[in-house]
Amino acid sequence: MEIVEIIRRCKSGENEAWKMMIHSYSKAIYNIALNFIADRDEAADITQEIFVKVYNNIAKFKEEGNFTSWLLMLSRNYCIDYWRKHKKHMHKVEMDDTIHADAPNPEEVQVKQSEIARLREKMLQLDPDLRLFLTMKDIEDLSYEEIADHLKVPIGTVKSRINRARIKLAQLVVQAGSEHGMSRN
Repeated sequence: MEIVEIIRRCKSGENEAWKMMIHSYSKAIYNIALNFIADRDEAADITQEIFVKVYNNIAKFKEEGNFTSWLLMLSRNYCIDYWRKHKKHMHKVEMDDTIHADAPNPEEVQVKQSEIARLREKMLQLDPDLRLFLTMKDIEDLSYEEIADHLKVPIGTVKSRINRARIKLAQLVVQAGSEHGMSRN
């Protein structure tokens, strides 16, 4: 079923259409929330809150628009607002990412999990806007064109922000590595 039809059915209050929409978009929204917050339970709660916001605002969506762009922008804005309100309390980075079952040994798995946790922690230090671009490109695996379309920005802006985010993230990782190395001496 086309998204336009799902939206029409959602606007008329059809529960099955809402289930389809949630099924179609929950993973993308969850990933955006997780990369803003870095706590799985909180990201799940935020995902639900975003869908409540969508439910309350679906009538405002103009069907000739791009729903995915509208939804991602709504999600982005919600996550930024949430992050700004709660950033002082976000010190812990939860990390239980699944490592491939074919990992050679538990020690390598632990090293991989530790690296992922450090990267997530450093991503939290990025500006929320840069974090969103990096998440869409490197985690959601969207093309530059898709990101530009979804966020309604020029493709050059997408490329420069992703580049800026990667550079800043690399600087944060290198800085943390040199600080960590200095603390051993």
